Amino acid sequence: MKTTVIAVAAAAALTTLATAQGAAAAPSGPVGPVVTCGTPGAPGPLLTQACVEVTGNQVRFYGVATPADPSWQPRLLGFTVSGTVVGSAPLAPVHPGLIVQAGSNQVGSVFSSAPCGATVSTTFSVAQPGWPTSTATVSTVVAC
Repeated sequence: MKTTVIAVAAAAALTTLATAQGAAAAPSGPVGPVVTCGTPGAPGPLLTQACVEVTGNQVRFYGVATPADPSWQPRLLGFTVSGTVVGSAPLAPVHPGLIVQAGSNQVGSVFSSAPCGATVSTTFSVAQPGWPTSTATVSTVVAC
């Protein structure tokens, strides 16, 4: 009887220790970058999508350009990427040129830091004369 009680108590102690160790090892927030992309902009020869990548309180604003035509031929296009941290001054936009290949192409980067809980947003558009406007936006909250 005494041996059974000791064995049950030892098993309970080991279970409590394992649970405490597992809880201590669990991460308290997001691990690595969290990417949020919005819906594509207006349909046309090129689909634009705005994205925000958050790692801790560091933010990267960028766009993704994807040709809509399967017979797309690589060509140099101009873009605009801008970002804002709500409640702060707008960040200076960038106007990268990129030879857009078939498939998804990451375009430009605007970097900033933002306090935990802040809302950040970005706008991405193709800035090519003679092309239809295709602007995409997305907003997310910085969850540190």
